[in-house]
Amino acid sequence: MIDTNLKDLAEKNEWLFEVIETPIVQIRKPSNTLEEDIFYVIKNGETLINNSPSSQLAGTKIAREKDFYDLYCITAYEIAETFRCTIPCATVLNAKGLVVTSNLEILSQSVYGQNMDVSLNLEQIKQNLDSSQVLPGTYVSLLSNHTLNYAHWLMDSLPKLALLESLSSDLNFIIPDGSPRYIIDALNLLGIQEDQIVKIKEESIVVENLILCHAAQNPGRPSKTHLLTTRNRLLASVADRKSNRSSHRRIYISRSNSSRKIVNEAEILPILKDYNFEIIHCEELSLVEQIEIFSEAQVVLGSHGAGIYNQIFCKPGAIIIEIYNKHYWYHSSWIVANLMEHIHWHIFGENVDEDWQTWVDPLKLQKILSLALTH
Repeated sequence: MIDTNLKDLAEKNEWLFEVIETPIVQIRKPSNTLEEDIFYVIKNGETLINNSPSSQLAGTKIAREKDFYDLYCITAYEIAETFRCTIPCATVLNAKGLVVTSNLEILSQSVYGQNMDVSLNLEQIKQNLDSSQVLPGTYVSLLSNHTLNYAHWLMDSLPKLALLESLSSDLNFIIPDGSPRYIIDALNLLGIQEDQIVKIKEESIVVENLILCHAAQNPGRPSKTHLLTTRNRLLASVADRKSNRSSHRRIYISRSNSSRKIVNEAEILPILKDYNFEIIHCEELSLVEQIEIFSEAQVVLGSHGAGIYNQIFCKPGAIIIEIYNKHYWYHSSWIVANLMEHIHWHIFGENVDEDWQTWVDPLKLQKILSLALTH
């Protein structure tokens, strides 16, 4: 049975269920851009929608139409109730972290989003409950739809920790096996020790007690409260490190080592040099280094990708300039800019190939830099 109302199930089974934040409405301001890009979208919207990746279309053009509409409008969206619930003898499935109770109830609220594969081998899960060793203690799952993606780790997994009263040594934290170093480093910075981290290798594990932290209804849509809580804790943990750099840095995030890159980056680098931008490659930096750099940045420029989510560590009022591929972009980083009280700008580059590489018009880039940095 798939259970979509954990609150009722918790009441029925006398599990501890605690509401952390009641439903709220968050306001999203329009992104700034060049007039020519707005006119282009109005004139060529149908072509842009039809050429978007199928994963974005989600079987309908309506979702992508709304993306373009929202980009230039003041919109409001609801953040559902956030809560934590303590569940005894729970099975946690690897990858997305779907939770199944000892009565084989599938808890849809244990994962984000509505599209969920529930073609599970419940008989195998039942055998595991009957025969597997139950891991003693209390556990918190940090698994989500895309745990191993840097942006989703910041936006979906880490905010779950804001729902806990403490990160005491009595708790164990579940992450995927093979997690990159930044995941371990983030937990260590928050005071979680190595012996509290459980890297799940098996298809599933059964734990004595699971604290299910429901920090958002959908991926990439965190509550401002929870996002700020974890962000501030991470910033505080590196605050005592000395830096001799200016707190008004201009950062350009290069994706030259990525398959989804700006193909004419060499052509735009002289322009960026004229505007005193530093070029960085986030994948070459430790988490601490990224936190330090972005906490000192006044302006962040980059194409859409994981690195631009480091704006989470920028101070309020920072200017974020994002380069979108006309046929491949998501607006979740613009949502973060709103939550963090940043000023978001964007321009559209041209799609080059099926890998969504982008060509950026140098004249357009120079124009938007002139506008954004003197606005």
